[in-house]
Amino acid sequence: MRFFSLIFTFLLICSFFVSANQASISSNLLNPVTLQQAAPIFACPMHPHIQQDHAGTCPICGMALVEKKPNSAANSASVTVSGDMQQALGIRTATATKRKLWRFIETFGQVQYAEDAIHHSHIRAEGWIEHLYVRSLGQKVQAGDKLFSYYAPDLLVAQDDYLQALSVIERDSNTGSSLLQRAETRLRLLGLTDQQIASLKQSKKSLYLITVYAQQDGVVTQLNIRDGMFIKPSDTLIEITNGQHLWVIADVPESQQTWLRLGMAAEVDVPALQRKGIETSVAFIYPAVDGISRTSQARLPIENKQLQLQPNMVLPVRLYGGALPNVLTVPQQAVMLSPTASRVIVQSGQEFSVREVETGHTAQQFVEIRSGLHEGETVVISGQFLLDAEASLSQLPSSTATDAHQHGASGHD
Repeated sequence: MRFFSLIFTFLLICSFFVSANQASISSNLLNPVTLQQAAPIFACPMHPHIQQDHAGTCPICGMALVEKKPNSAANSASVTVSGDMQQALGIRTATATKRKLWRFIETFGQVQYAEDAIHHSHIRAEGWIEHLYVRSLGQKVQAGDKLFSYYAPDLLVAQDDYLQALSVIERDSNTGSSLLQRAETRLRLLGLTDQQIASLKQSKKSLYLITVYAQQDGVVTQLNIRDGMFIKPSDTLIEITNGQHLWVIADVPESQQTWLRLGMAAEVDVPALQRKGIETSVAFIYPAVDGISRTSQARLPIENKQLQLQPNMVLPVRLYGGALPNVLTVPQQAVMLSPTASRVIVQSGQEFSVREVETGHTAQQFVEIRSGLHEGETVVISGQFLLDAEASLSQLPSSTATDAHQHGASGHD
């Protein structure tokens, strides 16, 4: 009997300590100082990324949004995954490290003729084409080559007036000098060159056909005349473009526009010619963003002495904007973007927690982390969206989470 009495006394003492411990725990949980009051957040059980600050329905599946548990902010959501399950899910991780992050933009550019290397041939007195020396688009010409000869009645009259002024100056130098100056000015305004005027003065015979010559080396990129055609001063007859100086128009993503600056070093590759690293620089930044591709455009001049590059070629381009030393980075695929904040999944053993981070520059497939993460922490780079959804789901009330799982299961049946 004494033995049973001792056992009964021992059980009473244990019961007392357990009750006291539970009372202490209950007191701490109910202590209003330890509770963090937060604004209510309503989330979809099936799509945890759908969140708002008031009740409603999910725009995707139509389920009623439910209020998340207190203290269930994104930073505190976590889930435990065993090693075998991590391997089955294909979860891969990387370490947040400090590195030198180069302001580096890798993109593509389209080759174009330089706009300041284009010359148009116009006439200043209407007439008719008599001889055409350029016959096809793409034909190469050199400065001084004949392009075409034409007949213009107004030019013929102006030449006759000039010859009459020459004859007057022989009789009356004072009167003839003024007439000759006006007649010579008229010829220049009608398109005659100094050499043609000098030839007219020497031969004293009007030229019925006026020949137009190429003003620069290049190729014919427009040919809008044929033999016998009537031409007017408003017509663009021939366009000659110097192909030795080209532009590469590079597209820069909207997110990297702040890196662009005039004089920025660049390299261009020509895979078709097996040429890499042609050095150039940013000569001009276009002021408008393309409305479709959402990119800015930068102009890179490039030499084409051998005429091997052709307009409309698409070439790889690299833009170099200097370095950001000693910045904390994670791989680009580790960062999950949302309308409100950027998040990463941080691993600690078998526990995975969601962490909001502030991001900076993106380059070389890495993202700068300005706050929210420390050097040496492990982040998930594959499978993080599944972990994020599971962690958010675990913050919902247990009954609702169960209903969500059952709803998802029935939806797949």
